[in-house]
Amino acid sequence: MERPELEIRELKLWRDGRKILDVSRLELGKNECLVLFGPNGAGKSTLLRVASLLEQADSGEIYYQGIKVDKKNRLELSRKAAYLLQKPVFFRGTVKDNLLMGLKFRGLNEAEQRKRLNKVVELFNLNSFLNRQPGELSGGEKQRVHLARAFILEPEFLFLDEPFNGLDAELRERLISDFFDIRKKTGQTTILVTHHRDEAAFMADRIAVMVAGEIIQTGKVEEVFSAPTTPEVSKLVGQETLVEGVVEEVDNGVLRISAHGQTIYAFGSQKKGQRVVLQFRPEEVILAEEKPATSVRNWIFGTVSEIRPLDRVMLVVIDCGFRLKAYVSKAALEELKLVEGRKIWAGIKASALNASWNFGQQELDSQE
Repeated sequence: MERPELEIRELKLWRDGRKILDVSRLELGKNECLVLFGPNGAGKSTLLRVASLLEQADSGEIYYQGIKVDKKNRLELSRKAAYLLQKPVFFRGTVKDNLLMGLKFRGLNEAEQRKRLNKVVELFNLNSFLNRQPGELSGGEKQRVHLARAFILEPEFLFLDEPFNGLDAELRERLISDFFDIRKKTGQTTILVTHHRDEAAFMADRIAVMVAGEIIQTGKVEEVFSAPTTPEVSKLVGQETLVEGVVEEVDNGVLRISAHGQTIYAFGSQKKGQRVVLQFRPEEVILAEEKPATSVRNWIFGTVSEIRPLDRVMLVVIDCGFRLKAYVSKAALEELKLVEGRKIWAGIKASALNASWNFGQQELDSQE
């Protein structure tokens, strides 16, 4: 990573004798979306407020674009950021009035206001909302306008605290997908807090897993989900294999996807050229010494890299350009003569794969 846009070092925060944050290092790159992921009570929202300069830690250093935050420059640097609360609060007036309010506070001239308004209306598809009152909007529409109010400011940093929480499943999925496209199009540097695994997997360029006020693992989504470094991370992310790919062809709802040098078939509604996230459930993966002639469409050749007991089954990890996980019984392990370094075929039905960002609505248990 080049010089971080935002850097946190040795940050500590205590309340009533209880440790809230103990973050030795965290970096955010330009145009990157970093997702703070973890259970409720892990300190994610507190870290977000500290990073956005809304709250001050007991000790530690924060750097904005290489400049160390101190008492003298704190207010000036905080103006580089936009922080969005979970629930939108609107001023009196129309949606248009609310969108322009922040620009007026910042003293932008009318020409610049119109320019930014037109840009954000197009990005968020807000034409039909402009002359309506916020109270007339649905929950999803309010959240869309809420996000647009941040983008119209054109902040150098965008801080989002559970921005899609409380929406019904359909609205949430649509807004997340739209926001992903908008953020990629604008290159908005972002930190987003969530306790949803699906949201974290889809939105993140990198993910930072938080437990009890500490960052216990950071990395690309596939790295963290496929190779958790601690039992706590493993519990949070589950045993599913997540793989990013790109749709090459679409045929009657069946997608041909290129992922890490492999061709994989799955069902989905995406279009050619779109990015997808595939989820391989280990109980759906079949292992075979030779590629069998069956109706199973996806057969992937790889090398066994790890074998370990997991409850009543054995977890087998196969290196096939990505880390593919499979469950087998002890009897099957012996029958297939599986050992580390062994070449093996792994099969999974196209019908068992859903090419989507949304691989489950599970929420993490509270650890408060």
